[in-house]
Amino acid sequence: MSDAILVWKGSGTDYWPLLDDRRIISRYGQEAAIDLLPKLRALKEEFYTSDAWKRAKDLREMQELSAAEFRLRHPELTDEAINAFALCYTYDYK
Repeated sequence: MSDAILVWKGSGTDYWPLLDDRRIISRYGQEAAIDLLPKLRALKEEFYTSDAWKRAKDLREMQELSAAEFRLRHPELTDEAINAFALCYTYDYK
């Protein structure tokens, strides 16, 4: 799932975080995407339940707090995948 998160977010392809379903389809195929995309969206929605945007004094702390909370709930995900969601979250709540 970590790899799928990174593929979904992309890396260095955009000037801002952009979750793109087409990357998932391109990488894993249409059938796998039908299974993966709902799981990815659910993980993103879960990440966005963080209230770090209310508690953090700056963007860096917001990213660290939100990532730490999610890491506790999903130790199976890599730090890189969690940080990808944290970047999206921080961008959206800036």
